[in-house]
Amino acid sequence: METYSIAMNHLPLSERSKLNYDAPDAIDVQLLADHVNDYARGNSIEIPIYDFSEHLRVSDRQQSLALKPLLIVEGILALHFAQLRPHYDLSIYLTAPDDICLRRRQVRDITERQRPLELIRWQYENTVLPAARQYLLPSKVYADVALDGGADITAVEASLVRAIEEKQALVAGR
Repeated sequence: METYSIAMNHLPLSERSKLNYDAPDAIDVQLLADHVNDYARGNSIEIPIYDFSEHLRVSDRQQSLALKPLLIVEGILALHFAQLRPHYDLSIYLTAPDDICLRRRQVRDITERQRPLELIRWQYENTVLPAARQYLLPSKVYADVALDGGADITAVEASLVRAIEEKQALVAGR
């Protein structure tokens, strides 16, 4: 979902870095919904490219996503948007304690997005946690399955595979 962040390219980096990218209004949900609908109809899609180190959408390029049997819509707001939920065959909510979430975010943002630790901590305290409490946590009610993301990754993977297999068996048994 993050690649569908609203283009804020007109703002300087110092302002873009302080925006709340974890709130629903940060997502171009109409474009995302259009793409999910197109994909569900059997069409490949051209998804936006987002430069996370600069907090901006690359406006002159897109990434082609060829049609496959499975489309995963991943993001903290994936269950928040009512217009997306009807397209999900299986919805999974992954939980984890705040300290694990912060540690994972620090690793990702430092290694993949070249962000300074001070900015990561500021964002986490001022935008990430408040948005999680307001938008992410309430969306858990829309999940078919809730998994403990703080558990051992092997256990999480096994639970995920089991949930997918159970869903496939239900669909096949229709």
